[in-house]
Amino acid sequence: MLYRRKVFLNLILYHEKPISLIRLHKIMFLFLKAAEKSYYDFIPNKYGCYSINLHNDKLVLLKTKMLLETKGDSPFSTFISIDKTQVDICSLLLKKDDALILEDIITSNSDQTDDNMVNKIYKAYPFYGIRSSIIDRFISDTIFIKQLDHIKYKIENAPRGLYTIGYEGLSIDRFIQLLITRNIKTLVDVRINSFSMRPEFRKNYIATALSEAGIAYIQLPEVGIPSSIRKELLPSGKQFELFEWYKKNTLPQCADSAIRIAELVCKGNVALMCYEKDPKDCHRSLFADYCKKMQPSIPVIKHIVGVSNAKKSIHNSPNLSHTFS
Repeated sequence: MLYRRKVFLNLILYHEKPISLIRLHKIMFLFLKAAEKSYYDFIPNKYGCYSINLHNDKLVLLKTKMLLETKGDSPFSTFISIDKTQVDICSLLLKKDDALILEDIITSNSDQTDDNMVNKIYKAYPFYGIRSSIIDRFISDTIFIKQLDHIKYKIENAPRGLYTIGYEGLSIDRFIQLLITRNIKTLVDVRINSFSMRPEFRKNYIATALSEAGIAYIQLPEVGIPSSIRKELLPSGKQFELFEWYKKNTLPQCADSAIRIAELVCKGNVALMCYEKDPKDCHRSLFADYCKKMQPSIPVIKHIVGVSNAKKSIHNSPNLSHTFS
């Protein structure tokens, strides 16, 4: 079992009674901040910090019958618990430090209502309030509103242009978080085949996930590299030859796609998506350069390179002063 799912199940066990979905996300968020771990990442949604991977793990654990769910009409009234007849508790042991911190977070917040926990996290981490549907409750808190407005201003004034991003080493939540902080309005998938060994980055999954952040998803498989060519050249270390083939055979056919990209950039920031972390290792950088050459109205090209989950601490909320590199 993935270690993060052990953390998930232990959170529910330590909580002792059924836990609401809203509280699950808030407790997990606070635990990861205190532990300085990144078992899950979070994006801002209408109720603050939300993890798509945490939601996906809940679905997996429900399917395996380890969890029980009592559905309500909102995350405040939907509760989950563990079916102890389906779980080997002894197999869920956590690292000692994780266990102590998790228990402390649950205990120290035991007298907090779900609403209070939502408010507490908004105040401490205002980034997660930028898409909130309940922000009116803070309208009299001028300091918090100013903080929120400053974060929104930084995001809304991200340099207009064509961005690129690879999802290698990133969780789906961290991936979307990087897009949000660059004010990306449209993600363009330039893979010739929108399949991934990681389900969250397959076509239908990623389109649904992006909708959580209000980001449109478009596919442009015609600007990708055919699998047969990739398989022929990459295994033999012929990346230079691969890219030369791409520039000679594919890019000359991409004029219409470049026009479409330029039109999208006129409306809002656009990111080209593929797999490789380093843009120099991916055809997306070549296509981006081609688009700017063919469509000078595109003001700038910027490459988003995110820190991998294995190396990233989430002790601090996204630092928007370093967002636009």
